[in-house]
Amino acid sequence: TRYGHFPLPRPLGLMLGQPFASSVSADPVPSWGCGRSAHSPGSSDRTMRYRPASGQPTQYRLMLPQHADGKTPLPLVLSFHGWAGNLSERPVLLAHGRQHGYIVAAPTGFADDLWPSWNGGGSTRSPGRLGATCLDPTGSLFDPPGTKGYCYASCGTCDDACWWTTCEDSVAQAAALLDELLGDVCVDASRVFATGVSNGAIFLYELASDPRTAGRFAGYAPVVGSPHAGFNAPPLHPPAAFFGVWGELDTTVPPAAANASDGVAVDTSYAGGWRYTAARAVTARRTAAGPSHNRSDSRTRGAAEAAWATSFVRAVPRWSSACGAAAGTTRPRGPRTRSSTSCATTSHTRRACLRRGRATTRRRSAAASPPATPQRSR
Repeated sequence: TRYGHFPLPRPLGLMLGQPFASSVSADPVPSWGCGRSAHSPGSSDRTMRYRPASGQPTQYRLMLPQHADGKTPLPLVLSFHGWAGNLSERPVLLAHGRQHGYIVAAPTGFADDLWPSWNGGGSTRSPGRLGATCLDPTGSLFDPPGTKGYCYASCGTCDDACWWTTCEDSVAQAAALLDELLGDVCVDASRVFATGVSNGAIFLYELASDPRTAGRFAGYAPVVGSPHAGFNAPPLHPPAAFFGVWGELDTTVPPAAANASDGVAVDTSYAGGWRYTAARAVTARRTAAGPSHNRSDSRTRGAAEAAWATSFVRAVPRWSSACGAAAGTTRPRGPRTRSSTSCATTSHTRRACLRRGRATTRRRSAAASPPATPQRSR
């Protein structure tokens, strides 16, 4: 798309929901929750029964469509928020699901002593096969220099300053949530999809390559998210429908490689940015699952969206990507506050803001107050 990292245009949220609403299965696979679900249509916030060894609780928002009767198997979409986000991040998707006949579950990631996040795609494994996953592995831009600023409590000791999410097992959390939903509501187990934004999108690549979850999803739809450089693992169980959306003006998780020879995209929102797999390298790695469709021109945008819808509705073995211009539109980036106590940005942009402002993000003690909630959530 022509947009930057955030905010996302409302039409994009609606477009992402269309394939879920249109998804048709000739032979649905009813979950064990069919016939026993007592949940009424609408939205409700629930606490997950699963807890990690640390005992951290987490919640999810469940949206049942208006015609859900507890007996008819319906498609299910798991929606994963961006860094420092929460279960309320995707209201457009939830509303679309309610009106158009698919279930949406939006969980909140574990926060530890910092902000809710998802562990995957190399977020807690730097250095990797291609070296450090950021340009400032020593933490020289933090205050004091050398501080491993986003080292979450669950990580214990981080190997370098590139780590930036919880080290809790987010795949186990997602698998447990899926088990809970299959037992509590009436789901068509053959039509379970995953989507995510930014950190949530990066996490989808982990779901697709982990044996605990790889065979449980019919398709993946990451938005403005790519695995870190050196962590571009292919899907474990192809074919699987895939549709990636990147922002042409995004400097936080950019789609284009800084150097065409290595396929690595560099976060240029500040001097010590993170290193990601370029969008075309993401899709090229997945061509074993079917032909790749790379879109880089506004004239092909409609065809890209059609390919995306087809890939999910028909569950064809196709890996697609959309990385083009939304005809004639631009979206200005919001202001960034360089305060050590407040950054009027979110997710990766907020993360960069804190580094540029040399904010101290040292580990808080158990008695310390929780970190401030970002002013905008993504």
